[in-house]
Amino acid sequence: MKQYSKLFSLVLLCSTATIALADCCDNDNGSGCVIPSIQWRSQGRNMARKLEGTTSYAVYQGDMDGRYGTFNMTLEYDQTFRGKNIAECLFGNSLVDVPTVNSCDDSCSSTSLIISGEANATRAATEWMAENFLLPRDFKSAISFSPKVQSVIFDFNLFMGLDRWVNGLYFRLYGPVVWNKSSLRADETIINKGTAGNGTYSRGYFDADIDVPSSSLFQSALHFFGGCQLPKYADQSVEVSPLRFAKFSDCNLNNNTSNSCNDSCNGDSQTKTGFAELRGEFGWNYIRENYRFLLNIQAAAPTGSRPNAEFLLPAYVGNGKHWELGGGIGGAWKMWESEDGERSFNFIVEADITHLFNAKQKMTFDLKGKPASRYMLAERLETPEATDALVPANPTFSNVYMPVANFSTREVKVGFGVQGDVVAMFNYTHRNFSWDLGYNFWGMSCSSISLDCGDTCNDECNPIITPFPTNMALKGDASIAGYNVNTDPEPVEFSYNLGATESAATIFAGTNATPGVTAGLNNANVDTHIPAVAAPGSANQGALFVFDNIGTEVINTSNTPVFISIDDLDIDGAQQRGLSNKVFTHFNYTWTDRDKWVPYLGAGFSAEFGSHCDAGCPTATTSDSDCNGCKSCALSQWGVEIKGGVSFH
Repeated sequence: MKQYSKLFSLVLLCSTATIALADCCDNDNGSGCVIPSIQWRSQGRNMARKLEGTTSYAVYQGDMDGRYGTFNMTLEYDQTFRGKNIAECLFGNSLVDVPTVNSCDDSCSSTSLIISGEANATRAATEWMAENFLLPRDFKSAISFSPKVQSVIFDFNLFMGLDRWVNGLYFRLYGPVVWNKSSLRADETIINKGTAGNGTYSRGYFDADIDVPSSSLFQSALHFFGGCQLPKYADQSVEVSPLRFAKFSDCNLNNNTSNSCNDSCNGDSQTKTGFAELRGEFGWNYIRENYRFLLNIQAAAPTGSRPNAEFLLPAYVGNGKHWELGGGIGGAWKMWESEDGERSFNFIVEADITHLFNAKQKMTFDLKGKPASRYMLAERLETPEATDALVPANPTFSNVYMPVANFSTREVKVGFGVQGDVVAMFNYTHRNFSWDLGYNFWGMSCSSISLDCGDTCNDECNPIITPFPTNMALKGDASIAGYNVNTDPEPVEFSYNLGATESAATIFAGTNATPGVTAGLNNANVDTHIPAVAAPGSANQGALFVFDNIGTEVINTSNTPVFISIDDLDIDGAQQRGLSNKVFTHFNYTWTDRDKWVPYLGAGFSAEFGSHCDAGCPTATTSDSDCNGCKSCALSQWGVEIKGGVSFH
């Protein structure tokens, strides 16, 4: 019994260490804060699938005096449940309970993301500001989510016992071909589409030359989040870049304003097919009559897809392109055996621990202290012509807008210190039949993220991601132009682009407007605000600018515009870890009356429960310190499988 005690104490110690590394969230940080992407458990990392249905007759046999082995194939289907947890990982406390049900899933929660413009008098603190998404100022809608991830897995597994050379020595090679489909299944219910008056962007707020009517803006928030191009309106003088990264869906498949499931939900699915990763083990079993002890070294070669940050919940195959290296430990105990040897009850424990080396990926970052700020609208400022200059001579708006995600998406190196995969399983064998019932723990320690190229990146580094700009700033709800009238000799109106920035703006609100009041903004709360004054030699030297041509309010610009720098990217806030607990069962039949080639066939079911930290942010009052720490999020999914193979000796 001492041998049994030492064996299982060692395995339990290994399992406990792995669990500690993958604990949900630190108690002293903002648990549940949003993460820019979810890297879930690889479809090729599944200890339960590897062992079930094979331990009775096919692997780790102690009565062989030569080479023996088995080859099997598993066809498995996995599908997520608890979609609400996935949505909360991505959106945090921005999600609220409203009486809007997602038509994509009858059983889904009514948790929704509310989008509303500042012209709505009763805006809640958790509502995202519609002006960030080029929607009318009185627009309001509810976007509900029913995330779903599906995988069809065809796994190949070859085990070779090398007892001919060393008793207990073995080699294993395995890996799956995977088809993966992922979708947020966003369904938008439009509450107020925007009226002709209240929804209009007054001249100087968005475009210096004209009022932009609500009819010329997006008519659905999903159009923005799908990466649609803003329709060209008459006399447009600004350039607007569509969202390129962290998209909810593909605009080409979601360019409608309908709220029906078929139109707005099924069009946002992404699919990917590939070989997850090729895994290999080289190990040894110390085998005695009623127990055995196992050690191995193992590695994985990445053959799956590389995350590219285009979609918020993308389809991908494999472990994120990480090379893996590690080892395994385990054992088994024959707890009972009948006198005729045809029935037995066994307990099997095995743990794999690997290190995931740095891999190049694309990742979209929020700004520090501003969860979900990747979707905020940024403006480009440049040095103006002398005739359009202000005092002081600072950069001013250059008629270019883009979402923050378009430049906060960077090439990074991502690694994970430890990944653990542990199985504790009971096996009952009765002649040809065997039944496995077990528990599987999977955990992944906090990721390490570092910028690969940073602000030195150029087009040769990556043709899609551009160098980090030095002239982008948050627009918030600031006006970008001011006006005055020179009456000598005849009334002539002049317009001047401003350098007004709002570094304190959030995804929820700007710093200027009062809810329900959007007219007459004078940039009272922009960064380092001062009255905008024309420079000497400009078209209207020395005059104070006003918000509109009525001349009732002096308008402010920023004395020192605040630009977004690469140091503002919340690298630490993108860190994540994973943890899941799975129960599984498998029934198997082996044709033991065969001689050299022994076929077997079985089927099983599993239910995996992924970790999910309670929602803690973002809210309109969230501070930077509230969102520090490593977030935990993993998929919850059920699966069914058929496994068949043949043993040989």
